[in-house]
Amino acid sequence: MIISAGGIHKSFGALEVLKGVDLQVAKGEILSVTGASGAGKTTLLQILGTLSSPDSGVLEIDGTTVFSIRGRSLRGDALAAFRGRRIGFVFQAHHLLPEFTAEENVMIPALIAGRPAHDARSDARRLLELVGLAHRSSHKPSEMSGGEQQRTAIARALVNSPAVLFADEPTGNLDSATKQEIHKLLFNLRDSLGQTLVIVTHDPELASLCDRSLEMRDGLFI
Repeated sequence: MIISAGGIHKSFGALEVLKGVDLQVAKGEILSVTGASGAGKTTLLQILGTLSSPDSGVLEIDGTTVFSIRGRSLRGDALAAFRGRRIGFVFQAHHLLPEFTAEENVMIPALIAGRPAHDARSDARRLLELVGLAHRSSHKPSEMSGGEQQRTAIARALVNSPAVLFADEPTGNLDSATKQEIHKLLFNLRDSLGQTLVIVTHDPELASLCDRSLEMRDGLFI
């Protein structure tokens, strides 16, 4: 399993958001997580993506114990380095840096990870071609459509060859035609790269396309 999570609890003050979530995700699987607002989807995604820590529970990603009740959790710089190398994120908002071109935006995580600039640039160009944007590599976000910006964000998320790509409402801001394009792209990533994806979505069409869809309610899968 590329992700193995057990007994994940998370509270904010008196509000218990996650109530002992268990989850297994296989390598190359595309999993959707659905549920009403407030069900705990985004909180779970943040923990699986190591952006937030659980109050208790165990999380292993790609053979590495990230959080553990036995105190072997990754912390500080080690956790940040693991996240940068092994996890990719795509959000509803693109979060591209407006002063940089598409190619430069895609390069940034690789440069942060300490990779040589020529390697980062080579991978950025390869990934922009993969997502159909080789001809837009020198354009800044303001010169691109919403769908092109999201494709750039997906390329950026892949530049360090992550074990898992987490996507939070990746098509939430897009029109119907562009949604279809992004849906197709996400599934092509599994076919071309063997990429594992965990997608939080309210979109029933996207959820229905996934290998497996799990629904959350009141902090647990149902």
